[in-house]
Amino acid sequence: MESEGRANQRMKVTGKTEGCALFVRLQEITSADAADHLRALGVHRTVMRGLRAMTSTGSVVGRARTLRILPDREDIKAPVNGPANRGLYDSLNDGEILVVDAMGREDKAVLGDMMFSRIAARQAIAALVDGAVRDVAHVDRKRFPVFARALCPDSYMGWLRPWERDVPVQCGGVLVMPGDWIIADADGQVVVPASMVEELVDKATEKARLDAFSQALLEEGYPLDDAYPLPAHMKLFLEAFSLTGALPTPEQVSQAYIKN
Repeated sequence: MESEGRANQRMKVTGKTEGCALFVRLQEITSADAADHLRALGVHRTVMRGLRAMTSTGSVVGRARTLRILPDREDIKAPVNGPANRGLYDSLNDGEILVVDAMGREDKAVLGDMMFSRIAARQAIAALVDGAVRDVAHVDRKRFPVFARALCPDSYMGWLRPWERDVPVQCGGVLVMPGDWIIADADGQVVVPASMVEELVDKATEKARLDAFSQALLEEGYPLDDAYPLPAHMKLFLEAFSLTGALPTPEQVSQAYIKN
């Protein structure tokens, strides 16, 4: 039976977006597959670098809400529009991922227990921070996924300033636009441009079909040349496998190879 904690986490990750077919299909795509599909679509600079999971959580998918942090300076009392982080944290929604550009600073934590509590209470899905965070034991108890560059007990106050929200930022060396999709899992974090997400999902659906056939062939003992990448002579059997799970016999494979 599913534990109460795990069930609550599953409910948080799906939340109100569970009825969205696009969201559900994105949840089936790994970061590695997303990176491959985006390269095939001509977009190569999508994989974040240097961030790692700070909590014991699984894969997450959501839309980006962004925060830009700049160095503080003694003569600047406040940004023109006031502190950008508090209003952002109070306006996060179910299905969204907080993406913070903290300039890669590893010596000052820009998020801690109180802010994480507010973000989690807003039903945001996760936080990605190109910088440092703290109080991860507290966050882990909430089962809230956090990916960051470093851990640090020292606060950012007096050193860094949350400057702008919902603007283009960089995170892990990748441009993130508000509303982009983020896929993050044990392999890493990938930014999916909002304008390309449906095309990526379509590619992923077909790739999953091919990969399932290749995996079944490999488990049956077929050599790589017959299984992956799937050669033309084996694609003749793909439809039957997709419909019934049937695998070709070695004799059928030999005949198909001769014909092709």
